[in-house]
Amino acid sequence: MIVGAGIGGLATAMRLVASGFAVTVLEKNATVGGRANVREEKGYRFDTGPSLLLMTDVYRELFGVCGEDFDRLVPLIKMEPNYRVQFGDGSTLEMSSDLPTMIANLERIEPGVAPGYFRFLEDASHKYRLGRRQFVEKNFARASDFFTAENLELLARLHALKGMHAHVSQFFQDERLRQAFSMQSMYLGISPFAAPAVYTLLPYTELAEDGLYYPKGGLYALPTAMARVAQKLGADIQTGRAVTQIVVQGGRARGVCADGEMVPADIVVSNADLPYTYTDLLAERPAKYEEAAWKKQPFTSSAFMLYLGTDRVYPDLRHHNFFLARDYRRNFEEIFDAKVPPRDPSFYVNCPARTDPSVAPPGGDNLFVLVPVPHLTEQQRWDAGQVGRFREKVYAALEARGLADLRRHVVVEQVVTPHEWRAQYNLKYGAAFGLSHGIFQVGYFRPSNKAPGVENLYFVGASTVPGTGVPLVCLGARLVTERILADWPT
Repeated sequence: MIVGAGIGGLATAMRLVASGFAVTVLEKNATVGGRANVREEKGYRFDTGPSLLLMTDVYRELFGVCGEDFDRLVPLIKMEPNYRVQFGDGSTLEMSSDLPTMIANLERIEPGVAPGYFRFLEDASHKYRLGRRQFVEKNFARASDFFTAENLELLARLHALKGMHAHVSQFFQDERLRQAFSMQSMYLGISPFAAPAVYTLLPYTELAEDGLYYPKGGLYALPTAMARVAQKLGADIQTGRAVTQIVVQGGRARGVCADGEMVPADIVVSNADLPYTYTDLLAERPAKYEEAAWKKQPFTSSAFMLYLGTDRVYPDLRHHNFFLARDYRRNFEEIFDAKVPPRDPSFYVNCPARTDPSVAPPGGDNLFVLVPVPHLTEQQRWDAGQVGRFREKVYAALEARGLADLRRHVVVEQVVTPHEWRAQYNLKYGAAFGLSHGIFQVGYFRPSNKAPGVENLYFVGASTVPGTGVPLVCLGARLVTERILADWPT
């Protein structure tokens, strides 16, 4: 039994059914995919969550386990350029996987930067390969599995205690480049000033390892294909089935309650948000997983979203666009330290019609606007007045950054606040990316994918190992499947 048909639940279903298990998936929403979903209105189609596809080897391996060809089922378009960054002073940088193009773009900002860029790539390459092999793609059942002499040495080599922005700064002198190569920590919902330096593997992956891709039709093509493969192999995926309790008796999960019905199961895997699973789906839990304990844990940011359909095209936009605040550091201090909506926000605009005209009517654009904001707190309740004021601030920022007269050209608008992240996906505190990823929240320190004291209850998703993001959650599905197969061989 799998609770939730998000990316993690679907990937786990694929692996388990391919391994010979009978698999049922219960999903509370009307469609599969979790945060990786889709909205449609008046001919405009919007991906709702992830929009950047990288680390494609993860998906090829996943589909290959099921005897399927990922590239046939999810045709990909390679991004070139990857995206454009507009800095607070109005200058821009196009990030490219083509090395000569990228060097030329960097030199326009910082003459003589090429040697520093090559050193950055070499350093980030080590982080990517060592990080994946030794920490991301391993289960750590015991502390002794993690704290080996080899791993401790590797943590030092990976600069585990150094911040990402500080680490990047040794390769680039111009602050704009330091921002361009550290902002990717926000893919994980954490500040580049707090993120461990190992996360330079993110820009490395985009620029040198594999590149950045767009699935034809939008990223929702990925969970759609995953569900089809799982069902083809025999998985039973039921949508509109809200699980209200995981029933545990005598140290064993007996099944789940859904729609007032007890659904028995030999093994339960929860793809619901892990903190929510402990506090809302389990009647009893260890003290370290009580509500009071979660309030002391760092969580990722939330996101204020605008899905905008316009009756005109904004030709200056690329497919992916990042607009950074004038005061880069203060923007993150407001979100993560003061926990207030930023006065001068950084934001991301996804305009997939540049690559795929089918997602918007002729002569129009579909704009996915994401603004990192604090997760819900006692002080940040996001009432109607606050939502209205922040909406106006975002429109003003968009128009000031080149989207002229945007308000006059919007024909479709959908607004998503931290409340929607909590209500629709049961994300604790509306934290859009789940539990945070500080150095003491990764590897062995992250909540285990196996419940302590319950012999047949497991977890997959952003808040368990190895972490958040579509490729990491897919790798997490492999890790939890390995644990299940070790515990319950077929």
